[in-house]
Formats: sequence, structure tokens, C-alpha cells
Amino acid sequence: MKTIYITFLCFFTLIANSYSQQQGSISEKKQLERYEKDVERKKQKYINDFVKTLDVDDFQKEIIKQSMYSYFEEITEINGLRLKSYERDTQIELLDKSHFRDLKAIVSEDVMSKIMDALTGKWDKKAEKKKKKKKKKKDKN
Repeated sequence: MKTIYITFLCFFTLIANSYSQQQGSISEKKQLERYEKDVERKKQKYINDFVKTLDVDDFQKEIIKQSMYSYFEEITEINGLRLKSYERDTQIELLDKSHFRDLKAIVSEDVMSKIMDALTGKWDKKAEKKKKKKKKKKDKN
């Protein structure tokens, strides 16, 4: 009788453990999906806010948006390769040099430097808004 109780206890413990692991993996998948959606939403907001600050026409803005989206996709692929840090850095440098060749032909050097600053994280939305306000205030006077 004692062996039966121990057997049932072990059986139920194993079932409960496997069930909780299965539930954990499902919640991790949902959490990962939620995180990916959040990152995508933030990326879109960042790119749209940045492109709004540029002084270029609508056609150029659309090309810049598409280039930035494809750039971020390629960066994600490079990071997914799990390269060593120095190899990853060289891959990213090569990408920086080659990815925006076409874009350099249609935008000014100033706009191109702003784009590269935005891609490296040096662009500050608040500072850009302050510059625009100062410019509008100066234009009114």
C-alpha cells in the first residue's frame, strides 16, 4: 500500500512538473511576441519622428524610411548570426558604408549625417524640436 502511494505521488509530481514547464514555454512565447511587437512599434515611431524633422520632400522621406527599415532588418540579421564582437562591428561598418550609397546620391551631406546620427543613436528628438522652435521664432522676427 505504501508503494502505491509513493508511486502515485511521484506520478502526479512528474505530471505537474511537465505541465508547468509547458505552460511556462507558452507564456514565454507570448511574452516574446509582445516584446517583438513593442520593439517594432517603437522602431516605427522613432523612424517617423526622425523623418518628420528632415527638410526634404515627401519622395525623399519615403526613400529614407524604406532605407532605414531595411538597415534595421540587416542589423537584426547580423546580430542573429552570433558573431564575435569584433566581427560583428566590422560587418556593421561594411553595412554602414554600402547600404546608403543610393541615398547619398539624392540627399545632401547634412541630411546624410543626420541619418547616420539617428542610426547610431546620437539623434535627440527633444534637441531637434528646440532647434525648430528657435528657427520659427527667428523667422517671425
